[in-house]
Amino acid sequence: MQHRNRLLNGAVAGLALAVALAFAGDARAEDYGPLNAAETLRQMPVLCRTLGIGCSISADAYAALTGATGGDRESQFKLARLLQRGEGIARDERAATGWFGKAAEQGHVAAALELNHLRREGVAIPADEAKIAASLGLAVEKGDLDAMRALAEMQIEGRGLPRNPAQGLELLRHAVAAGSALAAQDLANLYLRGAPGIPKDPAEGFRSMAASARLGNAAAMLELGSLYFKYPEPKMVDPAEGYRWLMRAALADDPAAQEMLSGVLADGAMAGARTVIAPDLVAADMWLRLAARSPFHDNSSLRRRIEANMTAAQLDEAQTRAAAWQPHPVQGVLAMAIELPAAVEANRPWPPGLQGRALDRFKEGGDNPAEWQQLPDFAQGEQVMAAITAIAAYCDGNSNKRCADNCRGQLDYVAPPVKPGGLSAAELARYLQQHADVSAVRAMRKEAATPEQTMRYWVLCANGVESGL
Repeated sequence: MQHRNRLLNGAVAGLALAVALAFAGDARAEDYGPLNAAETLRQMPVLCRTLGIGCSISADAYAALTGATGGDRESQFKLARLLQRGEGIARDERAATGWFGKAAEQGHVAAALELNHLRREGVAIPADEAKIAASLGLAVEKGDLDAMRALAEMQIEGRGLPRNPAQGLELLRHAVAAGSALAAQDLANLYLRGAPGIPKDPAEGFRSMAASARLGNAAAMLELGSLYFKYPEPKMVDPAEGYRWLMRAALADDPAAQEMLSGVLADGAMAGARTVIAPDLVAADMWLRLAARSPFHDNSSLRRRIEANMTAAQLDEAQTRAAAWQPHPVQGVLAMAIELPAAVEANRPWPPGLQGRALDRFKEGGDNPAEWQQLPDFAQGEQVMAAITAIAAYCDGNSNKRCADNCRGQLDYVAPPVKPGGLSAAELARYLQQHADVSAVRAMRKEAATPEQTMRYWVLCANGVESGL
């Protein structure tokens, strides 16, 4: 028995030594890029290559590596994704890009689209782009809509084939006509950012993004909603349309749209000096709760900011709504008529220009604001003048002379003109002589301020309550 045990122990020790020797190659730095992957695979431990034991990469990564080095384009694409994400193998973006290139050279359309994305991010592409373009051309001839998208961008940029923006745009339009929502989004982005031979055209960009959204692309719904709120050209901004598209994407269960919609509902939105969307903290909190189901949308800090201003009953209602909510099918939300929240006088958003600690000071008034904390109707000049005067008095009482003087200066721009159309030179001279307490700025006014202007003057005054500006 003892002899048998000694033999068994010796066999186990020998196996352990063999395993240790087999694993000895793991200590070196491994290169899984196309140039060195075959050698890396060859030098892997024997037990890894034969039994799958002791591998430094997952079984899926090993299978993809084996197929990729053997020239299989699907394996090349899969290995690139694994390397890009660091799933079952060490993350290596350079190696991933190389394998995307190899797969694209063999006509893998998804790999070619990924290369286009990486190029836009400024990544160098070590691939034969002429070969990629030729392979895509074969897929385009067979009617592959994604191949049309990939080849169109290469034509527009002149990569792998002569630059031809017109032909690239036509290829994208063909894909859109055939029902590709993603091609419509590509077209929109080209017009929104511009490209070689394609000048910026925001109106066309918005139209194409809307076309993509109407084809059921929730990402385009989100993007269109964001554009309507944030586009740098004021004439393109439309909070009402932005709200409708964000709501559609949120109802279709897009967490990014739910989070953005929450921000809109938390603060409300204005078009000029007119309230378009009234703040709704319950709805804002509900959408944040729904967005937080995604591991990529941890919004606890945003929720704390909103919930600090909510009652216990409102918190319960938000929680109840979130628990009962169900996502809607995309085609269903596209057929919906999205109504805007009621914008009542008592629940209007603060102007977007009022910011920081100054905004906090006005919000502190809550449901019982002091006279200086009240939000005026910017279409009523007299009400705005009274509000600015109240802020000036508040600043005086707090020894904030700079704020008080600034506010009184804004009154000159809000006050109605002494004479509609303005005073003549002679009339102005007489008026200033007779009214020594009136500034020349006020006396020279020719027309009443618009609501947008009165709002701007009120904001310039209101921001001074904290900063002293």
